[in-house]
Amino acid sequence: MALDIKKLIEEAIKEEREAQINYQQAANEASDPETKAFFEQLVREEMAHERRLRERLMAIKLIQGS
Repeated sequence: MALDIKKLIEEAIKEEREAQINYQQAANEASDPETKAFFEQLVREEMAHERRLRERLMAIKLIQGS
């Protein structure tokens, strides 16, 4: 079975988006500023992960011509 790197990256992007939503919800529900800031930082980190994955996916699509 061939490894479909595009599908794997697309799934990872989906997981990063879900993590962002979950962390943002936790930030919104946080009762103290430290906890809110912690979850907001996690949201930013997940956004950076998503950006890098999207860049790699675009590069792969360009190389493969699809």
